[in-house]
Amino acid sequence: MSRKPGKSRAGSSKSFGNFGSSSFGAFSTSSRGTDLSYLAEPPDLSSISDANVVVSLKNLQKKDATTKAKALEELVTYVQAHPHERDGGTEEPILEAWVQLYPRISIDNSRRVRELSHILQFELMKSARKRTEKHIPKIVGSWLAGTFDKDKAVSRAATEGLSSFLSTPEKVAQFWRRCQAQIIEYASDAIKETAETLSDERSTNADDAEAKYYRVLGSSLALVLNLLQKLDLPDLEKFQDSYDQFFEQDKIWSSVTANDAVVRRLSCQLLSICLEKRPTRTEADLSRLSKIFVGDGLKSTQIGSAADYIDALTKLTTNHPTVWTSEYRGKKSLTSRLKSFLEKGSQTSTPRFWLLLNQLLGVIPIDIIPKDLDGALEFLRCMRTGLTRRDEPRGNAVDGWSTYLNTARRFVEMTKSGDDRVKVAQENIFPITAHYLFPTPETSMWTTAGQQQVLIKAYTSTATSPFEDVVSATGLEWSQWKDNFRTRILNSLPEASKEHEKSQKSVADEGSRWFTLVGLISDAHEKTIGTDRPIPNIPAKYSVELLQDVLKLLETRNWKPFGAAATLESAFRQAPQLFKQSSDDIRQILDYVTNITSTNGVELLQSPSSVHVFSSINLLSQIPEQKQKFEEIWNTNVAALLEHVESPGALPSITSLISTHSASTLAQQNPALQTELIKRCLMCAVGTAETGWALFEAVLTFDTLTNSAARRLAKELTTRTTNTLGQPNLGVIKGLRIIAEKKLDLLLQDDEVHMSLMASLLSISERFDATSDVVVLRSLMDNPSTSSSRLLELVQRSITTADSNSLSVGTLAQQVLQSPAVGSDQDGQLERLVPDATVWSEELSLFLQETPNQSLALTSALGGAYLLPMQSLSTLEKNMQRDRDGCSIPGRMAMYTAKLLSGGFRLDALSIPKQAEVMICLNLTAELVSDQLTIISEDKIWKSLSSETALSDAEDLVSSARKLIVDIAQDAGGWKDDAGTDSSRLAHEIIQRLLEQAKSLSPLGLYSARVLGELLQALTENHGFPSSGEQWLANLDFLKSTPSTTTVLPTVALLSGLGETISASKTVSNFCNRLVSDVAGARIGLEKSLITLVLLNSCMRIYDSGELPVANNRLVFAARQITSWLDTPEELDYRFAAEACHCLQSLLPCIKDVYGSYWEKALDFCIYLWTKPTTGLPDNLLPGINASLRLFTTLKSLEGEEPNDDLIDALQSSAEKTSAALIELLKLPREKDTQPVEIVDSIVGRLVEKLPLDHIKYLSELYGLVASDSRGIQTAAFTLLHKALPATQEELSLNVLLEKRDAQLPDELLSLLLDAPTLEIYSDDVLAHFPTPIRSYLLSWLLVFDSFKAASFKVRSDYADNLKTANYVGPLMEFTFDVLGHSLARPLNLDKANFTEEQIKDYDLKLAEAETEERSMQWLLIHLFYLVLKYVPGLFKAWYLGCRSKQTKIAVASWMTKYFSPIIIREALNDVSEWSKTQEEPAEDEKELIVKVSVPAREITAGYEIDEMQASISIRVPQEYPLEGVTVSGINRVAVNERKWQSWIITTQGIITFSGGSIIDGLTAFRRNIVGAMKGQTECAICYSIISTDKKTPDKRCQTCKNLFHRTCLYKWFQSSNQNTCPLCRNPIDYLGSDKRTPRGA
Repeated sequence: MSRKPGKSRAGSSKSFGNFGSSSFGAFSTSSRGTDLSYLAEPPDLSSISDANVVVSLKNLQKKDATTKAKALEELVTYVQAHPHERDGGTEEPILEAWVQLYPRISIDNSRRVRELSHILQFELMKSARKRTEKHIPKIVGSWLAGTFDKDKAVSRAATEGLSSFLSTPEKVAQFWRRCQAQIIEYASDAIKETAETLSDERSTNADDAEAKYYRVLGSSLALVLNLLQKLDLPDLEKFQDSYDQFFEQDKIWSSVTANDAVVRRLSCQLLSICLEKRPTRTEADLSRLSKIFVGDGLKSTQIGSAADYIDALTKLTTNHPTVWTSEYRGKKSLTSRLKSFLEKGSQTSTPRFWLLLNQLLGVIPIDIIPKDLDGALEFLRCMRTGLTRRDEPRGNAVDGWSTYLNTARRFVEMTKSGDDRVKVAQENIFPITAHYLFPTPETSMWTTAGQQQVLIKAYTSTATSPFEDVVSATGLEWSQWKDNFRTRILNSLPEASKEHEKSQKSVADEGSRWFTLVGLISDAHEKTIGTDRPIPNIPAKYSVELLQDVLKLLETRNWKPFGAAATLESAFRQAPQLFKQSSDDIRQILDYVTNITSTNGVELLQSPSSVHVFSSINLLSQIPEQKQKFEEIWNTNVAALLEHVESPGALPSITSLISTHSASTLAQQNPALQTELIKRCLMCAVGTAETGWALFEAVLTFDTLTNSAARRLAKELTTRTTNTLGQPNLGVIKGLRIIAEKKLDLLLQDDEVHMSLMASLLSISERFDATSDVVVLRSLMDNPSTSSSRLLELVQRSITTADSNSLSVGTLAQQVLQSPAVGSDQDGQLERLVPDATVWSEELSLFLQETPNQSLALTSALGGAYLLPMQSLSTLEKNMQRDRDGCSIPGRMAMYTAKLLSGGFRLDALSIPKQAEVMICLNLTAELVSDQLTIISEDKIWKSLSSETALSDAEDLVSSARKLIVDIAQDAGGWKDDAGTDSSRLAHEIIQRLLEQAKSLSPLGLYSARVLGELLQALTENHGFPSSGEQWLANLDFLKSTPSTTTVLPTVALLSGLGETISASKTVSNFCNRLVSDVAGARIGLEKSLITLVLLNSCMRIYDSGELPVANNRLVFAARQITSWLDTPEELDYRFAAEACHCLQSLLPCIKDVYGSYWEKALDFCIYLWTKPTTGLPDNLLPGINASLRLFTTLKSLEGEEPNDDLIDALQSSAEKTSAALIELLKLPREKDTQPVEIVDSIVGRLVEKLPLDHIKYLSELYGLVASDSRGIQTAAFTLLHKALPATQEELSLNVLLEKRDAQLPDELLSLLLDAPTLEIYSDDVLAHFPTPIRSYLLSWLLVFDSFKAASFKVRSDYADNLKTANYVGPLMEFTFDVLGHSLARPLNLDKANFTEEQIKDYDLKLAEAETEERSMQWLLIHLFYLVLKYVPGLFKAWYLGCRSKQTKIAVASWMTKYFSPIIIREALNDVSEWSKTQEEPAEDEKELIVKVSVPAREITAGYEIDEMQASISIRVPQEYPLEGVTVSGINRVAVNERKWQSWIITTQGIITFSGGSIIDGLTAFRRNIVGAMKGQTECAICYSIISTDKKTPDKRCQTCKNLFHRTCLYKWFQSSNQNTCPLCRNPIDYLGSDKRTPRGA
């Protein structure tokens, strides 16, 4: 069975709908009670059919709580599995057994067991339904008792079960009424139980037994209590005998002394209800109640039940006061018991305890209350003791002390003697006030937590006493307290004392308490005037006297005792009622304050008392009766302060005086004060005054300035938002923020102030990090109610001018986009938000006066149009208006417009012509910027593009403008016919305007043609070339007329823009034929000829290579004509040269099968252009060189397409000259790295990379090119050297060996390593772009290791010595680990960065160029580190040991071990394995070295066989290799002694360590040592072996026959032959004997 209990019972109430009032009619009043004793007989389980249920029921009788809980869970699951709908529910025997077990289980000590018992009871009732009715009388008591369980979970389980069928209050009441007999019977039986009968003391500890006993006792009391509360008297009288029997038990009332608070409370509540519903029976039981409930109850603890106990006791006393007197038979008096009870306090009860105690003391018989003085004092002492106990809750203070004071007042009234009355008040009431005024440790028992109600009650207890002597005593006490306070003020420590400040604060605190209490009393006095019980104001007189003394003291001691001044302030603040009267004393005080500044002057202002004095003046303004006097005092003191305004304390004093709304009018009427306030506020804001912000805030907060003065202050601050350096003036901004927070209208009403401030704030926000003041001020200024006309004015002013303080375009556009004016076009506002096209065109014309850079012909779609002669007026003006980023007015207008349109702003409100003007200006500006980006020129739209901001803005402008063109084209399907959408009409208008502008052969015409070409391209990409386009082209008449200066640019724009879409056009085809024919008759040097070439090249670009729609003979004639010009190349200027090459590039593929001299002429002309003497690559030569390179590339591509023999011969004959020319071209210096130069360099690089190595005579010329600023040249030079170096190393190794000289790395290569980069030189942003100097340095290292790869061991060693001499490796390592993060202990994680093992081992320059620049640099550094470890590990180790940064060393070691050591180790072991397989054949008397490699164990075993034995060593490679060296150890020593064997091992390890880490070199040395040792060794003539049993070679030689013998063999021969002769020649032989043996016969 499952052990989990069922679902909640609350949802099952419908199951018991039939349990109504009639259901309980079957209950029998004669049912037997339940037995809760542990000795009760177990139930009969024999009739239960389910064995599992039997086991579970038996387990319920076990002692272990866990066992019982599990059994209950199983039973719940069983019952839930047998609902009523299934065979009528649970079987009857189970119900009968459960009825017997339930009472005992429901009072178990385990909370879980009790909870589950009630759950099971509910589930059984739900399952059996009607059949459970007869069992309810037996279990009703236990079930209801469960609802009173202290544990909430248990109580909830029982309550939910009952409430499922007792769903209304009527049903609940009826249930209790019907079950009254069973409940009272259960309660009567339960109350008779004891702890011994309920629990087995053998298995239950005393605490658990007591807990169960009190649980049963409490449930019994609770059941009867609820019966008495729920049922009416007629219902109760039916079972009066049963109730009488129940209340006969002494336990009921003695429970008030039980150790359980719940039981005590129930006993008290039961007495209260009995007094109401059983008055007669209670009265008959008074004697027992007096003894047990009163006598024993007062002496026992009542923690947790004290309030209920006092409540019941009060009710009992009220009804039957004799329980305190005649009914009490105890030995100890109840007065004594009551005092002991009072000493315990409320015993952690709520304030209700003290309220009830007050009622009890009011009804206790007079005989119990002490009547003599000593008794009264003792009684009150007991109350105070209880009140001041540590465990007394602080929240009880008010009600507790109120009860105490009520009691004290009763004693005062009860006392007959006047002296005794006064003494009661003096010893029990006055100390409360005295301790509050001046608390001391000795009077701490009078602490009332400063509760004002208690203090007032203490005052009224005596001040309103009906006894005159008590009232007089009150006055005397106040007089004494005043004198004591005055004495403490007079005796306060002087300024020279260390404790001066502490002493004055103590006085100030006491003064605050004094006048707080006086204020409360005065307030109470005013409220009770005219009532029947007025409260006299006794302290008023003494308080005024005290103030007079305070002022005298302050003047005497030069205003140093600020505690006294604070007391004066407390009087005005806490007790203003004192100053409402117009007595002589008050007038004297106010008159003194009037002249206080003029009389005391600097002494007052420089004293700490000033702040309190002037605050007192302000507080006087709050007293209406003294308004006139306040104005007099205020004006007099302000005038005096203005005379001493330079005094250090004057400003704080003025601040204090104006910090009230009452002073606003007075301040505005004082011109001198107005002037001074403005001056001080300005000084504070601009930073010339150290203090003053409090004054500034007070001026604005309390409206001290007049409107004109406030506006003047705002205007002055607005003009000073930035200092002379353009930096924000933070003090001024703070001041403006305060003005905006207090009086925003000052900044909004004045248009000039508003505009100036908004522009300044926007400028500051974009240039500097916004402070909190700037953010708050901007948010307050961005008021939606502000007129949008100011924004329009701001926009126009900001985009038509430019200087260092101009707002950034981004900020301006953001303001416009967020403005409400964008949502609706009111009064043409939207048009004013767009730049004026006329102004824009005028500003743009300044940039369209200079001839464009002709190198742009390489990058522009217009190509050779850039080479045409332009009509330029003058050079560009250098000093034009620019903003702080160097951007000109047209650039700002373009960026602003682009950002507006990209942000959703639409030009629909403008007319189509106006829209066209704006779009043309925008795109003309974008084209100029695009050209500036291409050649990185200066003094164009931007002054310079060197800054990241300018470069980013320029790129964004170009991309945004082009996107806007594309957006227009997407919806402009009818662009050709000026029909359809607004976009179509706009596109048509733009095209017409651009065609007209392009007719002039000028920079404006050129850039108009560029814009036109891009627009046409976007239109054809989106919509294709329209079917009626042929007619449109014909109508334009540009392709029909003779080429001229007015048609060339529009024609080029049309051809470049429409592109391949018009390749099938007949008009274009005819135009192309005519141009070819014109070229065939063109003459060199004429402008018309150049125009014809430009147009022809533009036309031929729209056709595929070799697919020109022109007859072959025409093409041949044109080619011959052009090549005829090449006979005298010096006569061709750069423009004709470039266009001629472009023309041949398109013409020659069409006539590739035609023989002729033009092939050779074309190649010779290319070589001429490449080798033409020049000092560099000027911009005007770049188009020609680029065209010639492309022509050469085209001719080379024809070589593989079976061309004619003339072309092949020409290419072969000029091959070497071509290579030399390309190398020379590569070597030409570059003035700057521009995009056209990069294009040329990339073509040259690709061609140079393919050059045959035998054409390169001097590699030394190429090393310098690796350091070029051009990446293309770097790449080309590196690629050539990368291919050439391995071949040269093989030859070098041979020469070094033959000539026996040291190898040397080229000086040119080593020079590239001298200028090592460092992290300090480059910022992070620059470093991320992989600067060319760093790239050159790292590629040079790559070439160094290229030299290592193919070199021999000797050459490698020499190279390593070269690098070691000048410490080249150290700077490389420093830079590597700085860049890769090791220096900061954050090395690059190669796994996360996706660097594979293949990338660590190899660096591919071509693949690296496809990566980001930063990743390419990281890849190269990682690969170089791998090469360092592979080829020069010794140099790396030397750097590592010399590194001073422990952090770096730790990071490098772990990084190397993780990523590089496994690769290096594996390669080293693989190299050894390969070497062992390819060992040279040994000589005749030698053998191979036997090598075994274990990669997992990182171990190499090497052995050399000698006479069937093997001399072997082990070489272990550490995990940190090569940082940690290998370990060589001997395995098997053969043929040599231990000393020599160890020297071989040391030698082997030394060679590996100091020869670049080559294990192969170490193995070779080991083999060489063994072979050398075995040279000339012969076999022993006795054993015929070289090695003896002791692993030694023959070392005993016969002097006659010269044969060698092993010492051990010879010794055995002597023993066996009994002769000392040679075994071979038989001649005597000397034998020195063995060290381990003694001579025979010794």
